[in-house]
Amino acid sequence: MKTLIAISSFSSLILFAGCAGPMGPPLGLGPGCDELAGIAIMTTIVAFAYRPLRKQFSNRFNTTNSSSPQNIVRERYARGEITQEEYQQMMQHLSDS
Repeated sequence: MKTLIAISSFSSLILFAGCAGPMGPPLGLGPGCDELAGIAIMTTIVAFAYRPLRKQFSNRFNTTNSSSPQNIVRERYARGEITQEEYQQMMQHLSDS
């Protein structure tokens, strides 16, 4: 995560440093092209970072748990592994505890 912040900070500097200083344009691509290169770098970073970050945060804040005891009992009943009476007994037992 720290690396992503460092890279995005550097890319932001490139993006906003499109004006030439005493050393010339930051990337040496010429007027206008440095800004476009900065935008391309930022877009690439966001595109590569979006999916892993989305997965990390969605897992952290996901309140539904597919492997909860109630869901396991429902799945077993749906597959026909347990009878309706066993299903009702298990669900009653799980709701009491």
